[in-house]
Amino acid sequence: MFRPSTLFAIATLAGALVARPALAQSVPQDVHGAAKATGRGVKAGVKSVGSSIHHVLKRTGRSAKSDLAHAVGAKKQNPNHKPGGLNKVVRDASESIKHVGRSAKSGVHEEANDAHKTLRKNGNDLKRGVADTSHRQ
Repeated sequence: MFRPSTLFAIATLAGALVARPALAQSVPQDVHGAAKATGRGVKAGVKSVGSSIHHVLKRTGRSAKSDLAHAVGAKKQNPNHKPGGLNKVVRDASESIKHVGRSAKSGVHEEANDAHKTLRKNGNDLKRGVADTSHRQ
């Protein structure tokens, strides 16, 4: 898994290796393709892990709630009714866990957006630099 700083270093190194205008298009395209593939792989991995964690937490939470309900002797109630007690504790815990998950997801998206902006800016600057030198022949 590459970090945005690693991808930036790869893009910069690839840009520095471009010596001839003939290579000016293929190398950046290869770097772009590699960066895009890496980003997609990272995103898929994060999504898979998040989904697995969600299912485990959901199963564990339901099991714990069921066990507690049996221990207390609670009877099933209308699902639209929101009583206090154990249900309120479980609802509050679920809400706080969801908040943590949303915050983490937001952080991942912000970092990915920042990395994308940086890579795009550097790629465009590199293209302009190559275009300037190739027209001066």
